[in-house]
Order: sequence, then C-alpha cells, then structure tokens
Amino acid sequence: MKLANCNQCGAVYVENPQGLCLNCLREEEEAEDKVAGFLREKDRASLEDIHQGTGVKYKIILRMLKRGRISSNAVIEYPCETCGSLISEGRICENCSNNITQQIKHEEWRRQVDTKPKPKDDGKVRPRLHIKDLLDNK
Repeated sequence: MKLANCNQCGAVYVENPQGLCLNCLREEEEAEDKVAGFLREKDRASLEDIHQGTGVKYKIILRMLKRGRISSNAVIEYPCETCGSLISEGRICENCSNNITQQIKHEEWRRQVDTKPKPKDDGKVRPRLHIKDLLDNK
C-alpha cells in the first residue's frame, strides 16, 4: 500500500486511481448527483451554468467531464484547453486541433528536407563536362 496526498485537500490517504481521499471522493460523488439532477432539467448548459445552478466547483465539473462521469443527453459546453473557446466534446476545439496538425505536418516536412543528402562541399574543384566546351573544341 502506497500513501499519497489528496489532489483536492492535501490529506494523506491510501493511493487510488482517482487521486482523492475518501472524504473528497464522497464530495465528488455528491457533486455528480447535483450536476446530474441539474442536467436532467436542461438541454444545453455551459460550465458556468452548471456551476451557478449547482454550486459545484469548476475544477470538479471539468474533472467529471474528462473522466466521462457525466452522462447526459444535454450538450455541455466547456472551454478548450488551448484557446478557451467553448466546446462540447474532446479537450481542444477544431481550430486548435487543425493548428496542431498543421504544425506537425510542417515539422515532418522540415525533417524530411533536412535529412535529404546534400552534395559534399570540401572546397575541391571537380572537372565538369560542358556542352559549350565540346562545341568550342570542334
């Protein structure tokens, strides 16, 4: 058994996958019940609406969303982790996703260009055969 500090309150507890002590875990389950009850009444809600309607902390609501603990037919909007625009699924918005994809493609292209073999430039003059030289010699 490993001991750890609770991510929420800092108390020492026996380590578990949630990263929370038993008290905070119970509080989070109660918060889930509050949020679920609130969402039964709403078709669409933002993170702010849920917070204002239930009193549950933003951090707890986001944690529940990321873990998939909130299952509802309601559309829940929360901020993109990169730019802060409101999204209803995933962790980042489509614009940020496209931006990251473009950056990765650009880096891959640069890596391919940088790894192409380059001609040796050791300062030596190498003989070359030029058509003009052949024609002048005739």
